[in-house]
Amino acid sequence: MIKQVFLVLVLSILSIGAFAQKGSATGNVKDGKTGETLIGASVYVDGTTIGTVTDFDGNYTLSNIPTGIVTLTCSFISYETLPKENITINEGNSVSIDFVLGSSTVELNDVKVFAKAKRESEVILLLDQKKSAVIKQSIGAQELANQGVSDAATAATKITGVTKQEGSKGLNVRGLGDRYNTTTLNGLPLPSNNAEFKNIDLELFSTDIIEFVDVQKVSLAKLSGDFAGANINIVSKVHSGDSFLKAGIKSGFNTSISDADKFYLGDGPGMLGFDDFSYSDDLSTYNFESKWNPEEKTLYPDLELSLSGGKTFEFENSKLNAFATLSFKNEYSYSELLQRKVNGSDYVRVNLNGEQFKYETQSTAMVNLNYKWKSNNIFFNSFLLNTSEQSLKNLRGNIIDLADEGAYVRRAGYERNTVLVNQLLGVHKINSKKDLNWGIAYNNVKNIVPDRRHNTLENGTDTEKFFATNDDGNNNRYFHKLTEDEIAANFDFTLKFGEGFEDEEYKGKLTVGYNGKYKTRAFESTQFNHKIIDNRLTDISDIDSYFNNENQQNNLFDLRVLSNNFVTLSTYDGEQIINAGFASLEYNFSPKFLALLGVRVENVFQKIKWNTSLGKDKQDFTELNVLPNISLKYSLTKRANLRFASGITYTLPQFKETAYFLFEGITDVTVGNPYLTPSTNYNGELKWEFFPKPSELFSVAAFGKYIVDPINKFVRASAGNEFTYANTGDWAYLYGIEFEAKKDIFNLRSENSNKKLYATANVTLMKTKQELNTDKIVEQTEGNFNANFNKKEEELQGAAPFIANANLSYKYSWKEGQNTITSSLVYGYVSDRLNLIGYSSLGNQVDKEIHNLDFVIKSKFNKWGLSLSAKNLLDNNIERIQENETQDWVVKSYKKGIKLSVGLSYTF
Repeated sequence: MIKQVFLVLVLSILSIGAFAQKGSATGNVKDGKTGETLIGASVYVDGTTIGTVTDFDGNYTLSNIPTGIVTLTCSFISYETLPKENITINEGNSVSIDFVLGSSTVELNDVKVFAKAKRESEVILLLDQKKSAVIKQSIGAQELANQGVSDAATAATKITGVTKQEGSKGLNVRGLGDRYNTTTLNGLPLPSNNAEFKNIDLELFSTDIIEFVDVQKVSLAKLSGDFAGANINIVSKVHSGDSFLKAGIKSGFNTSISDADKFYLGDGPGMLGFDDFSYSDDLSTYNFESKWNPEEKTLYPDLELSLSGGKTFEFENSKLNAFATLSFKNEYSYSELLQRKVNGSDYVRVNLNGEQFKYETQSTAMVNLNYKWKSNNIFFNSFLLNTSEQSLKNLRGNIIDLADEGAYVRRAGYERNTVLVNQLLGVHKINSKKDLNWGIAYNNVKNIVPDRRHNTLENGTDTEKFFATNDDGNNNRYFHKLTEDEIAANFDFTLKFGEGFEDEEYKGKLTVGYNGKYKTRAFESTQFNHKIIDNRLTDISDIDSYFNNENQQNNLFDLRVLSNNFVTLSTYDGEQIINAGFASLEYNFSPKFLALLGVRVENVFQKIKWNTSLGKDKQDFTELNVLPNISLKYSLTKRANLRFASGITYTLPQFKETAYFLFEGITDVTVGNPYLTPSTNYNGELKWEFFPKPSELFSVAAFGKYIVDPINKFVRASAGNEFTYANTGDWAYLYGIEFEAKKDIFNLRSENSNKKLYATANVTLMKTKQELNTDKIVEQTEGNFNANFNKKEEELQGAAPFIANANLSYKYSWKEGQNTITSSLVYGYVSDRLNLIGYSSLGNQVDKEIHNLDFVIKSKFNKWGLSLSAKNLLDNNIERIQENETQDWVVKSYKKGIKLSVGLSYTF
């Protein structure tokens, strides 16, 4: 059934309707003042549904026009509508009718609206892609709204070859995960909000603040050299046009909630997600702000509130555009959860089943100011993003050597991320030949896990059990805080020279610039282990009856930390300084052939120091990287390009990966490796793209990457079998092919309405391989780390050999676009992909394929907006399989539920 749905969507894109030929009209549309051709102007036959839009050269063709006398009308925003009457259409013949449009009487206001639409619409983004000197892909706010996309992470997955790593916050681009990618906002870097990841969680960025998302998969001189997968750039909204104030409310629920008899969360955090908790340094008394016992919660529908507004202030020779938005949303979810750990001989060491409750919040505030005078633009952006996640896991089963019989595990967690981003940017057109751009940013991130509570009990009955006592950490409270500060600066100067060909304003363009970044990270944690002295049968629903100050004073249990006698923090601190100079030369050798040559010289200093239970030490390195790149573009026709790009980049090990620090999960432990070294990446891509119409695209791309000294996460050969990181081999490579299509199935226009059915689809097929070399790991780490791989070669972690996305949308608008209804069916597929490299007799762990289907309806009636959405309609099991020699084991399984919502908005 799923494959049939996908096949129908793809065939819809590739199908071209056949219409009976009666008569036709062709022509061109131009601006009456400048003589420039107009792209996307509407041309239609009055009184019918026959219509079209002009292509990249301002040309149009209307077919299937009834014979007789007709009126052709042309309209375009900021121009007067122009009808041409008494046109005779004869059967089998074509007439040529050109339009020259004059500006409307409300030119200034409409031009503002048009400028905004240009940056958000797919038509203009496709035009940018067609004319660009480099290979790039973008998706705008209009298409994101049509597909019901709510955040930047999901937006990026609509780009060919980009997938979201299930169960984590990272993105995977062409088989390369978090460490191989970079994220920027308006071209300036963003810090990470999580100790585990290099990149910020793009789910933090609501589409309310996004104008478009740009994905650059090939290296450029102006981009950071620390990426091999992609640079994902979010461009924030800038107000233009009439003043407005928009208020919205959305409500819904996750169907998984209906599977829970009751809903529980840990004690402490409130509904808004801005809470924090501290601890006492006095271990002699038991004094924590939160209780152990979970609380039953009253379930309310999920809620989303938003308020946004924009205004333009006109001055004598300048103007100030102001835009602000404020939003809050929450979500309840529930899932049945399976977690299992199996050794290579099929012996199940951990077998836990149970349930997981979650409550998540997201708050966003943004102010954007744009001051314009003459040919100068200054932008100020300030964002405050806050997210929280409360979770409660109740699991039953057994854990060998820990809770052999009747194990009961409960973990109550709360995590909060607060991100502050401040940017000041300048765009200056000095004259027709010289441009100057600059930007500075200060970013601050705080990630806290205050008072995560973990219990392990065993034996007894279903409701009363004893505490597991073989390890003091079986019952603990954990606190951590990560703070990351980042200062970044960009500067570039562009000089255009020479007489251009045809519509090009220059023959060559030289750009020189500087990028700088200074980043510091401070991470600290402490864990209060509860040493059981007098073990007693305890009600699992009333852990507070045992862990309290009275029982501590009576010596039933004791608190233990790193020092045993007083609170000592485990810490690591990271510092990164990157200074880069770059130069690029863009040159039009002919009207068809363009070349872009660039070089980036990047100096990197990175230092990490740690003080943990494993010891106290520091490590640093300095690297100078010379990174050349080339992009070639050949225009086969006015609508088709052939492109080639190649370049060298590198990949830095991350702070967490190099800090000799223990991070503990429920069934696993991860330790950093201070001996890690950067990887070097060689990238290449060949792409053909064809633009039949302004809103249509067909493209095929072949790509390949070769990585020297790739970094992987794997199971360390040791008594504890911890996870760790290493340069696991000398080489890795990947290659593949991507297909993309955007197709208007029909676009029928009349004087009062427009009906459009269109579809998009993209497919990525990929092959990956890497060397696994135990000797290399032992030699590089001076014998401190070892591995016991069961293969010499393996696929890349996180790489899905097959990725596909498809979207079928219908839009109906009337009353000059004041009223619209848009419906979209959105499908996504990610095939099986490697999660963990196998070792000894243990097989690989593989995340199984995922199908996703969403349905979204959005409508606008004058100032009212209404939306309906049903997401994750297929609600697949999210499964991780361990592929042992004798059989496959499910080691993790859960469902996400179907999300239903309805929203209402009003624009004042």
